[in-house]
Amino acid sequence: MNIENVIELPAGEFDLEMTQKSGQTSQPPWHEVGGEFRELLMVRGRPCPVAVRQRGRVLEVRPYLRVNRNDLKKRIEYIFDLKFDLEDFYSFLDDMGLSESIESSRGLRLFLAKDPFECIISSIASQNCSVLRWTRSIMDIRRMWGPAFRVSSETFHGFPSPEVLAAVEEDSLEELQRAEDDLPEDFAFNNLRACGVGYRAPYIRETSRILAEEIDVNEVWGMDYHEALELLLELPGVGPKVADCILLYGFRKTEAFPVDVWVRRIMNYIYPERNFRDGELREFAWSRFGEMAGYVQLYLFNHARRSGLLEKLKGG
Repeated sequence: MNIENVIELPAGEFDLEMTQKSGQTSQPPWHEVGGEFRELLMVRGRPCPVAVRQRGRVLEVRPYLRVNRNDLKKRIEYIFDLKFDLEDFYSFLDDMGLSESIESSRGLRLFLAKDPFECIISSIASQNCSVLRWTRSIMDIRRMWGPAFRVSSETFHGFPSPEVLAAVEEDSLEELQRAEDDLPEDFAFNNLRACGVGYRAPYIRETSRILAEEIDVNEVWGMDYHEALELLLELPGVGPKVADCILLYGFRKTEAFPVDVWVRRIMNYIYPERNFRDGELREFAWSRFGEMAGYVQLYLFNHARRSGLLEKLKGG
């Protein structure tokens, strides 16, 4: 890093790499180069590529372009949820009898969306899909239809607007279906299915159209959790789990408790006397965990993944 251009930001209890790679559907992990994580951010409406590196309890943030340092600090603090008191949360987990999840996930924070629309599309694309596949699809969508910015021999791609994505074709010829890894790096995808989103293509296109023509996504910021949930459930391809992902990672509504088959199995393992169904489980999480629910889900799933519990629960 160019030391003169580095902004040092206190991060407290934080694990940058774990947070980036935890599979949260706000966005793909940032591009990692030599211990730095690089991404294009919008700062006060202006594009600004940044590189972030962690040194102990400090984040070193290097903007590629001249930008207001305080505005950039606020963006980074928000994206990595650095104002959230993890020590207080750990006390909460201990009170809930869930302290086992702390050590395997210490320093994990919400990885919040730099672009809520990208989070919506990422969350739709993630349905019944591996993290590797949906992140690759989102990167292909960025590369094909997002704005490109070239700085210092590097090219950064933003996410396309709802208007742009609504106009993209959704169909694909069979031979362009991406099941292998041997396509050239500059291969030109001309439709959504060729980006690997499969049956989700019409959902993505129609949701983009609705957000371009009928609903301003920024309205969600001013809504309470339940009001925002009802709005998102009207979007094609958005069920309760996807809506909760969008609300948690896209709008930091931490009451959200995304439930899939794995979360249900984890919770039934922890609370065997309950035998939860999905709707019951969400209600239980809201009442028991309140505004900590989203963080509880994040920690429980990450602990299950890292500890081997997910393997134990397969077939459960």
